[in-house]
Amino acid sequence: MKISKRLSLIISVNLFYLTLFATPSVSVADSAYNAGNYLQAIEEYNAVAEEFGISAPLLYNLGNAYLQQDDYGNAMLCYQKAKKLDPSNKLINRNLNYLSGKVEDANKAEQKGKRKKVTEDSPNFFQSIHASVAEDTSSNTWAGWAAATFLLFSGCVCLYLFTSNVLMRKTGFFGGIILIGISIICLVCAYSGAASYENKDYGVILTFKVPLITEPDNSTDKVNNEGVLTRGTKIRIISEETDAEGNVSWYKVRLNSDYIGWVPAKDIGVI
Repeated sequence: MKISKRLSLIISVNLFYLTLFATPSVSVADSAYNAGNYLQAIEEYNAVAEEFGISAPLLYNLGNAYLQQDDYGNAMLCYQKAKKLDPSNKLINRNLNYLSGKVEDANKAEQKGKRKKVTEDSPNFFQSIHASVAEDTSSNTWAGWAAATFLLFSGCVCLYLFTSNVLMRKTGFFGGIILIGISIICLVCAYSGAASYENKDYGVILTFKVPLITEPDNSTDKVNNEGVLTRGTKIRIISEETDAEGNVSWYKVRLNSDYIGWVPAKDIGVI
């Protein structure tokens, strides 16, 4: 895959982020990435994630390495997880939009002349508001605003209780009411953001091409010929089916009204 010079700059390893938790393994991964040894970089970044846990910068760089290998599935999974941790990060969102365009083109090519929508359904007004609050702004940001407004509220309480000036007391009283209301709203938004982070209702297709089938069965006669999705496609998980040991073996997924069906669990990476 040829990547423009501008895009190469966008997906280059962001060493600034990694200075906060730099380890010898990260340095090795950085060196491997910059030398074009993307498979080694992937191995090293995954080793760091396994030992120290994930972070938005680490997932971003791992996604870049997967993207350089044309592994749209794992690249999309990494970017989506990174966005969950840092929703407002411009680098993550820019690469995510770029990759989403590539995946959309791949899905259009699989239609073989059929004109069907290959993107998610457009959200309604309330869904857009929820996404803006819970997905595009981190819960930590909302919690910070809640704490700040509560401190200002405390100042207004002091102003009301410990001053004798009528104007100042009125300012403290009405200002306190407004600020405590804003603080409560921010707390609700923070809770909504935290709940969204824990939500496992979305996944990414990891296998090169996956046909959607009408029932969780490997029988070829149940394949939905209109439902082939390529790796990197983000889908919503509707339900799941487990095997005798309690492990998830199938997911029922939805992209939009044209693409609904069952996919083997091994072909899905849960975000």
